[in-house]
Amino acid sequence: MVSAAESMILACQGGDDLRDRLYRTVGYSLERNQTLGSGPLATAPIGQLETIVATVLHQAGIPWNESVSLAVEHLTKRMVAPPAADEIRPRANLVSLLRAFRDAEIRLAVATTDNRLPAEKCLEVLGIENLIEQLLCGDDRTSPRKPDPAVLLDIAESFGAPIDQVIMVGDTVSDLKMAKAAGAMAIAITGGAGSREELEQQADVVIDSLEEISVI
Repeated sequence: MVSAAESMILACQGGDDLRDRLYRTVGYSLERNQTLGSGPLATAPIGQLETIVATVLHQAGIPWNESVSLAVEHLTKRMVAPPAADEIRPRANLVSLLRAFRDAEIRLAVATTDNRLPAEKCLEVLGIENLIEQLLCGDDRTSPRKPDPAVLLDIAESFGAPIDQVIMVGDTVSDLKMAKAAGAMAIAITGGAGSREELEQQADVVIDSLEEISVI
């Protein structure tokens, strides 16, 4: 987000006021170098984020069409592009962990506000694409999208499982509220968007690594 925002500010010759307004609106703390857990950057699909950013630019005096073009060129195009392999850093031995889940007949799904192309690329680079049965993305048009609790209800229905047997692992307050609203268990993982204190208020359990989840 930072590189996209800074190139956009440079392109429209904006100053510190625009910079502060833009980061504050999308939910990013420059002081902490952290995405805020309840802000649009952490929770909104890319299409919504594009509109939010364009609105900030327009409110700064830039014509609407130009604002949209700037948001598309400097933000959207970067966020929908497949990530480079060196940008993806797993925080656990995901292949081993998810294989253990699969062998224990635990079925796996991923729900993300990212678009499908970069999400699929991420799973491929991590080597877990064949371990994930369902992938729900922010640009899907025929299924509910995060943070709608129907995302988890649909996953439960497709897996033939009651919702109280679904465990959602997420790193934002929005993820956890979605799980609670659906009736699923909510596990928060630190290190993403949102502080431990924020996550603890919503989660059933807080972990620091996926490897803390074990098959009994």
